[in-house]
Amino acid sequence: MYSLEENPKPILDLDSFLLGAATADAIGLDFESNGQDCRDGTGYTVGCSISYCLKGEGFVAHYLPFRHKYGYNLARDIWLPKLKSVLEQRTKEGRVTATHSNKADIVFADSLGINIRGPGLVCTLEMTHLINEVVPYSKKLSACAKHYLNDEGKKESKEFTTLRDKIGWHAIPSEEMWDYARYDAYLHLLLYNALKPKWDKEQLSEYWPRKARTTNIVIEMERRGVKIDVPLCEREAAIGHTQMDELVDLLGFNPGSPKQLGKFLIDELGLPVVKVTPGGNPSFDKFAMEEYDQILERRDDPRAQQVLTYRGWQKAVTSNYEPYVKLLSPDGRLRPSYKLHGTKTGRMSCEKPNLQQIPKVSEKPWNGHMKSAFLGRPGYSLWEADYGQLELRLATAYAKERSLLDVFNEGRDIFNEMRTNTGLVRHDQKTLVYTIQYGGGVRRVSNVFGVSEARAKQLIESYYRAYPNFRKLSLMAASQVKAKGKIRLWSGRYRHFQWPKDEAHKAFNSVIQGGAADIVEGTMDRLFREVDEEDKCMMLLQVHDSVVFEIRDDLVDLYRPKIVEIMENVEPDFGVKFAVDFHKWGS
Repeated sequence: MYSLEENPKPILDLDSFLLGAATADAIGLDFESNGQDCRDGTGYTVGCSISYCLKGEGFVAHYLPFRHKYGYNLARDIWLPKLKSVLEQRTKEGRVTATHSNKADIVFADSLGINIRGPGLVCTLEMTHLINEVVPYSKKLSACAKHYLNDEGKKESKEFTTLRDKIGWHAIPSEEMWDYARYDAYLHLLLYNALKPKWDKEQLSEYWPRKARTTNIVIEMERRGVKIDVPLCEREAAIGHTQMDELVDLLGFNPGSPKQLGKFLIDELGLPVVKVTPGGNPSFDKFAMEEYDQILERRDDPRAQQVLTYRGWQKAVTSNYEPYVKLLSPDGRLRPSYKLHGTKTGRMSCEKPNLQQIPKVSEKPWNGHMKSAFLGRPGYSLWEADYGQLELRLATAYAKERSLLDVFNEGRDIFNEMRTNTGLVRHDQKTLVYTIQYGGGVRRVSNVFGVSEARAKQLIESYYRAYPNFRKLSLMAASQVKAKGKIRLWSGRYRHFQWPKDEAHKAFNSVIQGGAADIVEGTMDRLFREVDEEDKCMMLLQVHDSVVFEIRDDLVDLYRPKIVEIMENVEPDFGVKFAVDFHKWGS
């Protein structure tokens, strides 16, 4: 642990400070902005802070203000070139430069005309996630500093917080930003020093370059953004609100209220309690509601279908149509924020808005037009390259289930083939497979299909009798998690478990979900290097197991086979055929 007695000292001789920063083994780096979005040009970086350990002096830190609205600023024509030389040379040579969010800080540096991309750039946020994605729960700097350094995190004086709250971030004078900014850079360095031994123990150095490349790809996708059909979004949102109001009148209660919805599900429909809160009461959080939605789908009850319709419109309006308009940049393009650390399995997540919530195209009225809300520029169109059954193919490869490998490699319909062992219709077979793959047991299958637990057990047993290697691999993975608390993925990183004995049943699914995420990540890297070209074929979005491109209309036939070939030729070779469906986005 690090003591607050090691607070960084200020150095007022800036030339000497930058000379020390150029040669230090490791530095902590942070940027401050005006609080606006630097990706679309409305925001800009106002200053930079650096901290390092100076031999004989201990930790030193300095803040370099350049574009503050109030207070002192350095002469940009003199000091920016010096700063640029130091930072670019460091990362290029592989000298450690630690930030707590490479994705943000690369953009902030770009705003100053400085390119900090390079083998020396490390991200303590991503390090904490890869070392242990479940502890601490939050990966914000303050939470990580508290967990790894026993430090309360950001240095915010009463004067600083008062200014921030009263006049806004953009107007804080450089002198008032001084301690706050310096301390962040200092924490970045301390955090890196604390994490490095754990990082080495997890043997993550070879894995890191792929994560760094993905960060650069995501930065470029966010910079580009995607055009939104505002009138369509506003029309669908208005329809949704009307539909929800009518359904509240029909039902006699508000399905948007967890309390009223819970009373309806448990007391009126008599559905089972699928999850409880820490206090022992029925839970209706998003995970519980996923299961309830599956149960309601199978209920031959008009009220159940009305609740589903309400919830469908509610999600479409509040998570999609309205945020698409509200979060638009001034140039009319939507720039979601992708998070490389947003899920336990390592799948990329997304916020503001969450584009991972875009459903597959269906006949449901609330999402039937959702993908149509995204537009290509004039002369361009949006195309989606989507992996088919990616996780099931990877699971089959791991399990070496010969009969399923043959089905995939010969291009036959996997769920039609599998249902011959259960007697289920294709849709139900698909539901059964994914319920089991995601760790669902007898109770979950019973609830989802509305059958007795005895019948649910029969369905599960018939699945494992037909494909015994899935069970063997699942038991092996669970055993490893119970013994080690973690399990290694094909890419070299680990999936960690906070409660190994209670969560061991999730081990195999975690290997598959995480492994599939790493396949998509590696494929995006190849696509970006081999087919992505500005104003010709540009990666804009990543949704589920698909990548969305904006392609010039006269070049679609040129890029289509290249994209499909790259995505289907997964590296490394897992011994199973991967299939990609390339189609117009929304078709």
